[in-house]
Amino acid sequence: MEINLSWDLFVVVFFTIIVAYSYVIGKYQTLKIILSSYMAILAADGVGNLVQRYMIGEDPILNIFVGQNSIKALIFLKIFIFVILTIILATRGKFGIVVSKEKNQFIGFITTVLYGVLSAGLIVSTILVYISGSSLVENNSLFAENPLLPIAQQSEIVGLMIGHYSAWFSLPAIVFIISSIFGDDTESA
Repeated sequence: MEINLSWDLFVVVFFTIIVAYSYVIGKYQTLKIILSSYMAILAADGVGNLVQRYMIGEDPILNIFVGQNSIKALIFLKIFIFVILTIILATRGKFGIVVSKEKNQFIGFITTVLYGVLSAGLIVSTILVYISGSSLVENNSLFAENPLLPIAQQSEIVGLMIGHYSAWFSLPAIVFIISSIFGDDTESA
């Protein structure tokens, strides 16, 4: 049996791991990961854009340290900041989540899985957007051509993740808002 590693396999495995982990940690911690991801996305993109403007742009201070690979270093920096801040905020962040109780366990299971899928989509699509050299805050790209374009042409899943990034970015917040508005009693974690 021959196993071909592909981007589709990577995305499916990553999604499965995050959804399973979300079920293990529960809805409250998954929501905390989603909110932490939003803050980390903004911080990583902002810091990355500042580094690009002041260290790679006209006065290339960063080129002294990384040579000709400054764009790759910037992409790595954004991904590193995003992942580290998401982990730190999700595990050590001093904020709590207040959400409505579900009336039965099946609905609780479904919402936990839904938040897990949305969390996975947000994280995976953000990393893919960063790999492509794009910015979420500014409308620019570090690369003349999108390096994920050949991958997106080979992988429908990667194409969907990048092409519909706005949906992956907004859906967790929309679902959280809807569940907050239409809940009955609240409990916090």
